[in-house]
Amino acid sequence: MKLLLLSVSAGAGHVRAAQALEEAARRLHPAADVRHEDVLDFTAKAYRKAYAGSFLAMVNHAPQLWGYLYRATDAEKVRKVPQKFVTFFDRLEFSSFRKFVRAFAPDAILSTHFLPAQVLAPSRKKGKDTYPLGLVVTDFDVHSYWVQPTADRVFVGSGELKARLAERGIPEEKVSVTGIPIAKAFSEKWDRAAIQQRLGLSANLPTVLVMSGGGGVGSMGEAVEDVLACPRVQVLAVTGRNEALRNDLASLPVPEGSKLHVFGFVDPIAELMAVSDLAVTKSGGLTTSECLAMGLPMVVRDPIPGQEERNCDYVLESGAGVKAYGNASLAWKLQTLLPDRERLSRMSEAARRAGRPGAAWEIVATKLR
Repeated sequence: MKLLLLSVSAGAGHVRAAQALEEAARRLHPAADVRHEDVLDFTAKAYRKAYAGSFLAMVNHAPQLWGYLYRATDAEKVRKVPQKFVTFFDRLEFSSFRKFVRAFAPDAILSTHFLPAQVLAPSRKKGKDTYPLGLVVTDFDVHSYWVQPTADRVFVGSGELKARLAERGIPEEKVSVTGIPIAKAFSEKWDRAAIQQRLGLSANLPTVLVMSGGGGVGSMGEAVEDVLACPRVQVLAVTGRNEALRNDLASLPVPEGSKLHVFGFVDPIAELMAVSDLAVTKSGGLTTSECLAMGLPMVVRDPIPGQEERNCDYVLESGAGVKAYGNASLAWKLQTLLPDRERLSRMSEAARRAGRPGAAWEIVATKLR
């Protein structure tokens, strides 16, 4: 069997989801020919930089603008206006990608981004490139760009999304509610005491995991300071690949009775989640799914308008977390939550109920037609 996994490096979540599917596929089908490709690698450098860079720039520096564009392009009638131009442009820019797919001739395609389905749609409508194609939605929201009628199956994180896709014309029998694919590490049993001892952590302090994205962006320094303002707390701060931020956090003053441990890029982050009582984080689709699978309550800070807000809504409705806007809100939420062990326990149980740690395995095992 030939399985082609496709992602787009516009944000880390799509790639991480594809990596989780790859891990599951190699375990479930060890004899299969499994390939994972970033679709943008087949495009010109300028296009690749513009496609991924514009998204990251807006999210980091103009989140309100991103939220406006997200909502505006979610309307079907608005999306149809530039479709002919997009189709013509895609035909030119993605010719190398289409040639690669035809040469590989996969038995099945799973894509964690809508772009490949969008690119292949014109030829599939003509009866070409008819490989079984599944789309894996990586947020607890479904934007209109995910409405790709030529896809054979769509995998979503909740039953609500199945209903919303049906409203937009995707038959219910083509939609599978599996959850969002995450790495196997988030379904494993972790020895909390052993991890604490190995990392030099205290077993007697409430532990708060503070995360940014893989690039270490956002006002993470202020978030760490807000956590340290709580009495007697242990902070695990993960800065990703941002070494400057890591150095800045390592130099923060730590109140007596509290501890601060600063980490760079951590793989697997699951072991830090396993020793934490609460996570202070953004609400990306993959991070949210990982916390839920680990039973880790969340304080979602300043969710970005668009898919992050929708992911945050899912956390709140599940009873697995709270939302904080601004430093004063975050500090108050933390000082209220941390002493309330009973509430944290209820939130942890709610997170586990909402979590779908086996999503990647379920998706790979599902027939697309």
